[in-house]
Amino acid sequence: MRCTMSSPPFRLTRLSVVITIAFFRNVHAEEEDDYYRVLGLDAEHEDVSERDIKSAWRKLSKKHHPDVAGESQRVMYQRIQRAYEVLGDRRRRKIYDILGTEGLKKYEKPQEQGRHQSIFDTFFSFIGGESGGNADRGSDEELMLLVTLEDMYKGAAHTAKLPRIKICRKCRGTGARSKDDYVKCPHCGGGGRVVRRVQIAPGFIQQIEQVCGQCGGGGRVVRRKCPVCGGHRLVRGSSSVSIDIEQGTPNGYKMTYEMEADQQPNKMPGDLIFTIVTIPHPEFARMSSGKEGVPDDLSTAVELTLKEALLGFNKTLKHLDGRVLSLVETGVTKFGQIRKYAGEGMPRHHVPSERGNLLVLYTVELPKILTEEQRKAIERALD
Repeated sequence: MRCTMSSPPFRLTRLSVVITIAFFRNVHAEEEDDYYRVLGLDAEHEDVSERDIKSAWRKLSKKHHPDVAGESQRVMYQRIQRAYEVLGDRRRRKIYDILGTEGLKKYEKPQEQGRHQSIFDTFFSFIGGESGGNADRGSDEELMLLVTLEDMYKGAAHTAKLPRIKICRKCRGTGARSKDDYVKCPHCGGGGRVVRRVQIAPGFIQQIEQVCGQCGGGGRVVRRKCPVCGGHRLVRGSSSVSIDIEQGTPNGYKMTYEMEADQQPNKMPGDLIFTIVTIPHPEFARMSSGKEGVPDDLSTAVELTLKEALLGFNKTLKHLDGRVLSLVETGVTKFGQIRKYAGEGMPRHHVPSERGNLLVLYTVELPKILTEEQRKAIERALD
């Protein structure tokens, strides 16, 4: 006797349908999420600081954590974590801002596969058509940043707001109204190139491959234009760059901000490079006096009267950080004499606890006219 058991047929109940629909809605929501909105941040993305992002993430993570809000909030909690994973990483945020979730996923895919190709290859593979490998990197932009000697001495934080050319966020640089309006070129089939036959002589036909005239080699065409950029793919905007001037930053120092230059379709944005230029100070100058040639010393000039030069003096000097230094001398100070005050120069870059020296050049102001009585007094003093 053989006994067989069979599983009961699967029944698609109303509950299972609801669960299935909810699951796919959650998956779809995750794919289409505006990560800024998930964290409750303003739609003006470029104005959102890293501090704002972190603060919003902490607040919402605490509010929607399953241990606090229950299992019903787990999906929302996961969306919050994903949003911070993207926006909390400067490189991911930049690519997301330019290309959205679809572009970001294609950037992250090779990372999961062990980085078998470069970021440039992956970036180009999803910008502007099929033949992304021919795209290149945008130009770097170099700007001068004028900085006071006080800021270079003490350190300072500045925010520079710059006009920028950006890829349109509405169409993600396609120029199309929607994804359905950005289609393969019917002329070249999406390849970006076409073959043209030319008869060069009776019985002789030459095949010439050339860039498709319909799509310009991109492999795609726009059926309806984006209402924001008008099909130009680019818009004018601005971006804020946080600039931290470290103590002892040398003149001519270059500060590079990755992918902050103007954006262009089919290209990785170039870098924004600031070159530090010191604004001349009315009293202090930076200089190098050691063998290494590192400009960690400061120099200034102090003028003495003839009396102070001969009999000594007690003068004060206001430093770059507002401190008042006491300059005391009891003996004779010669015209052009330089005195060194150790540890009162510029902080060493990257090692601000170490400082150079302050070199004070003393000059003597001689009286323009001497009375007869003064002349005789000086003669008696010098005899």
